[in-house]
Amino acid sequence: MINILLIDQEPLFQQAFSRMIAETEECQLIGIAENSKEAFEIASRHHPQIVFCDVVLGMENGIALCNLIKEHFPEITTYILSNYCSFQMIRHSMDAGVEEYLYKPLSRKKLSELVERNNASSLNEEENLQQEALLAAIEQKDYKKAYDTAKELVEYLFKECERRERRSKLSMLESSLFYMIPGMDNIQKNYYFQKYEITMKVLTKSAICYYWLIQIITEVFRQLCTMKYAHMNKVFQYIENNKNNEISLSELADEAGISSGYLSRIFKKYYKISVVDYIHLRKLLQAKYYMATSEMNISDISFLLGYSEAGYFCKIFKKYEGQTPSAFNKNSQRLTSKAG
Repeated sequence: MINILLIDQEPLFQQAFSRMIAETEECQLIGIAENSKEAFEIASRHHPQIVFCDVVLGMENGIALCNLIKEHFPEITTYILSNYCSFQMIRHSMDAGVEEYLYKPLSRKKLSELVERNNASSLNEEENLQQEALLAAIEQKDYKKAYDTAKELVEYLFKECERRERRSKLSMLESSLFYMIPGMDNIQKNYYFQKYEITMKVLTKSAICYYWLIQIITEVFRQLCTMKYAHMNKVFQYIENNKNNEISLSELADEAGISSGYLSRIFKKYYKISVVDYIHLRKLLQAKYYMATSEMNISDISFLLGYSEAGYFCKIFKKYEGQTPSAFNKNSQRLTSKAG
């Protein structure tokens, strides 16, 4: 099923287009936007494969908007709609990565052709379900579910996708994740896109890719939590700065100037896990990063992360990851080798 987004301000065309989509197989209209803000909100939540955009959107330029959509969601196919022919506009559209410059009114036959053309290059159903599950886990404030779903998604991308396709899909996913944070402006988004750059290691080593994705997910959760509870910034910063030490609930509560019980309730509300669970998950993610980027053995890693015994570290690892550290290492190396 192809998801379609229409960006247009003409009520009559909106109605006609909606009826035409309803009568066309293998596609559905996921939303109608009248400006860039609405378009990005719908795109980030519902992941259209195709965007039809009017060339004129009041004070906004449809071609410039398509260019911006392609920048943040490179997998989306964009089409410009226009009431008139302009060779200059057509040239600008092609420069913006628009697939085709179309004239209104759009015929049902032409729409069917475009849907059929895009059907072959649409997201694999399994991948689409995983992405939807990941975004849903964040909306549901379920950190562990997001953590586990991210692992499945990364494994799929390394098994099924070539490096160039992997980059495109990761770029689109990154945009979708950051657009989940209400009120984040373009300056902030660009800062995070630079901070969490898709490097060659992210594209070629599954463990590094997973680390990269969890760091972004963790940032989104932090932003959503601290928008309501600003004092939680101190808690998250303390955990990140002390991942190599033992961290107690009372330490964190004192750092934020709140009671341990109140801190626990905030975590349950915004993460659906306990403070201790969150600390372990952050430590284990760091452990997997060390395994992927260094020659340290399990004993050294466990000691570095504040675990007194390697046996206890392995027990914690298996509890949260569902496999031993050595099994994780083997699987990561296998995926990386397959990815080339």
